[in-house]
Amino acid sequence: MRVGRLPKPAVVVLIAVAASLALGAGPSSAQGRGEPPCDKPPASMEINRPIPAANPPRPPTSTPTPTPNRPLSPSRLAASSAPSMTKDTATAVIPASSPAPASAPAAKPPLALDPKQLMASLQTVGVFALVSLAPAAVLMVTAFVRINIVLILLRQALGSPQVPGNQVLTALALLLTALVMRPVAEVVYLRGIVPYASERATLSEAWEAGTAPIKAFMARQIQRTNHQHFLWQLYDYVAPPGPGQVDPKYVEDFPLRVVAPAFLLSELTTALAIGFSIYLPFLVIDLVVSAVLAAMGLFMLPPSLVALPLKLILFVLADGWLLVATMLLQSFEGG
Repeated sequence: MRVGRLPKPAVVVLIAVAASLALGAGPSSAQGRGEPPCDKPPASMEINRPIPAANPPRPPTSTPTPTPNRPLSPSRLAASSAPSMTKDTATAVIPASSPAPASAPAAKPPLALDPKQLMASLQTVGVFALVSLAPAAVLMVTAFVRINIVLILLRQALGSPQVPGNQVLTALALLLTALVMRPVAEVVYLRGIVPYASERATLSEAWEAGTAPIKAFMARQIQRTNHQHFLWQLYDYVAPPGPGQVDPKYVEDFPLRVVAPAFLLSELTTALAIGFSIYLPFLVIDLVVSAVLAAMGLFMLPPSLVALPLKLILFVLADGWLLVATMLLQSFEGG
């Protein structure tokens, strides 16, 4: 068989086809020879951003088409107009006997304080204030101040600041005050309270008659303790001396607003003087005990610890409570 020579264009085409086949079969031939293939990342390692879902399209809103008004029938027209006509006629026709609508209440004027009510309220407040201050005021113009202060100083002189207690001392002072003030209270009751209760005297007259015995008691106590200078100093402050002014001749002639504070100052001074005389025996006991302990070299032992039992036993043996109570009652004799 005779093979003819191919033309040049055909040779060129064959060479191109062979080259393309050689390039396409490169990887497969490499795998066949045992060469490692090219490394590619697995598809599972790739992380892709999720694509947001698109909003679904909204259906187009259909606009309602206006329906043409149809003419009503005569029967429907009469039925729809009947209630309105009835309402109009009901509101239009108002019987003559119906009451007129109530008008809005008029605004009240601002509250004004009545002078009488104001004075009555002030009097009530004043009465309550006097009632609350009356016990303290009564105690200040009686013998309670002197007696109570002397008993408190006696307790301190004994060296026992808690025994006896305040309630016990106050009760004892009140009982002794009742004994001292009993004659004065009887006179006040007979001259002031009885006439006012029987409507034989007015309130001012009963006040003058009732305060006169109390003022006389205070004045006599001031004169008894030689404290008249308290009266004159307070009187000069209340009523300064001037031309034509007449000074009081007797102690009872001083006004109550001068006698009461002067009596309180006099009682304080007298109570401290009595307390000093009570303190002296107990002070001697303290000094003797301190000297004995110092001579024995017992510097760590408190002197009050040894002096307290000695004070108590001496006070009890001397019947000290009775002596103090009798001395206090005798200090008001002639009052």
